[in-house]
Amino acid sequence: MLWRDKTAQDAFNFHWEVFAKRYKGVSPEKLSFNLLNEAPSPREGYMSREDYITIMSNAAAVIRSYSPDRPVIVDGLSVGNDVIPEMIPLYIIQSVHAYIPALISHYRASWVDKGTFPTPTWPTAPDSNGRVWDRQRLEEHYKQWGELTAQRVGVHCGECGCWNRTPYQVFIAWFGDVMDILKGYGIGYSLWQFRGGFGIIDSGRDDIEYEDWYGHKLDRTLLTMLQKY
Repeated sequence: MLWRDKTAQDAFNFHWEVFAKRYKGVSPEKLSFNLLNEAPSPREGYMSREDYITIMSNAAAVIRSYSPDRPVIVDGLSVGNDVIPEMIPLYIIQSVHAYIPALISHYRASWVDKGTFPTPTWPTAPDSNGRVWDRQRLEEHYKQWGELTAQRVGVHCGECGCWNRTPYQVFIAWFGDVMDILKGYGIGYSLWQFRGGFGIIDSGRDDIEYEDWYGHKLDRTLLTMLQKY
């Protein structure tokens, strides 16, 4: 296990050293390194915050020994949802993933929803504690990332989007709020998939009208939204 096994950590650093050497001559404007996708939540006996910070910092140091100006990106903790203030002094870009709440973004996605998610709405229905997800709660969630940008820390939304089983109008209403909040903080984004269930073409929805695009099915509404932000 990477978090506790020195052999695994040495292998992790070795792989980044190989990449750093190979691409040393590539401009930092054209190439960045994102060290690890979707870090877990810290928990006792598995991984602590200190484990994650130490391992990511060591890998970044290996890369910068070959390319001091190479942009290095580290995903936020808890699957890209929580910032890591301890890494601010290291000038490492932090990456947020914009799938909150999963009740909307991953409705009927088999690897997340086992058929228990209620039919989504935006705002959501109250949970067992009476709380809803709405624009205000999204703003509260992303505020921590905006505070990073205010400190001139690089922030990138490494993944965002919505699985194709969420009712389309719910998806668009929610996603418009997400995009507007990210833009307000100057945070760029990457849509998870250009083509496929999260994408702008061939997404497999049965509740929208597609536009033909060179034989592919184009979601013009989603494309127009992305072009706006």
